[in-house]
Amino acid sequence: MPQMILFGYFGAGNFGDEWTLATFLKGIKRLGLKSEQIVALSRDSEATKAEHNIAAIPRSWRAILSIMSKCQIVIGCGGSLLQDVTSFRSLVFYSLLVFAAKFAGKKIALLGQGLGPLKRGASKALARRTLNACDLLTFRERESFRLAKEIGCLLKNCFVTADLTFAWDEFPQRQPTKSIAVNLRPVREHWNCENVAGALKRTLREGEKVLLLPLQPKLDETALQPLTKIPSSKWYRYEIWHDGLVGIANCNLLLAMRLHALIAACILGIPFVGLNYDPKVANILGEVARRQILPLSANESEIASAIEQIRNENLKALAERFEEFASNQKFSAVRNFELLAEKLSL
Repeated sequence: MPQMILFGYFGAGNFGDEWTLATFLKGIKRLGLKSEQIVALSRDSEATKAEHNIAAIPRSWRAILSIMSKCQIVIGCGGSLLQDVTSFRSLVFYSLLVFAAKFAGKKIALLGQGLGPLKRGASKALARRTLNACDLLTFRERESFRLAKEIGCLLKNCFVTADLTFAWDEFPQRQPTKSIAVNLRPVREHWNCENVAGALKRTLREGEKVLLLPLQPKLDETALQPLTKIPSSKWYRYEIWHDGLVGIANCNLLLAMRLHALIAACILGIPFVGLNYDPKVANILGEVARRQILPLSANESEIASAIEQIRNENLKALAERFEEFASNQKFSAVRNFELLAEKLSL
């Protein structure tokens, strides 16, 4: 009998969400829960079953309500599930899921969450009701906690922890190649990819390649396509999320938008420059890498300057700084599981 339902943005091939799910599954098994007691909601349930070795069901209400009758705990796992930038419909879906669990008398946790952005008044009201229906809330950074307080969350069961992926402990052996790995993703606002292309051309060293790293297939490939004009560029594609981690581990510098690419670089001690397409990037990594997190409005010269600046850092000192930060974040990330065991009696 399933004891726990997990929901999040799973089964869409997003590197960060699949890494989050894998980290959660490792952590929860250490609390004594077996894989057969867990079922995940997924956009591709067969892929989730194969990749994570757990039961998975499609995101249809018939399937969800059927399995919910057989579980005790419902958990929203990682990411920024309560936001209205992607779409208001997404916020409504996750809120209704929490309300259905509450109505059915289940214990509910939102774990390792980012909150927002919430652009609409209706979104803030809906998010407030959703948060207040939960038995446990952990936020991965203080700005999300601050926003929860601002919109009227009761905060009784709220804690600031860290992104779940900081608790991951199985990293590939670094075998750096002479390459700059680049990850871009589509953004809603007008943005000129040519600034990145120009900066790379200005800063590439002799024999260095540009590794095009799509961390969500199709979406990121579209964003990265203009960089194929760079003669030394080549694609790095993979099937299993962990191989995305391998691609990051084998570069000597990373230029990326996606948060979890930058988290991986930080943990592995890889020099990086981030493009802050979403406040969560600076909110989570700004403490250790504020000079390396650029706004999307950064021009070619600013991006090139940031790349050269990080190249010229003392790599040993940089790695030590990253290691200290990642160690502190890991301690806080593990706290997610301790609170889950304590508050939900696992």
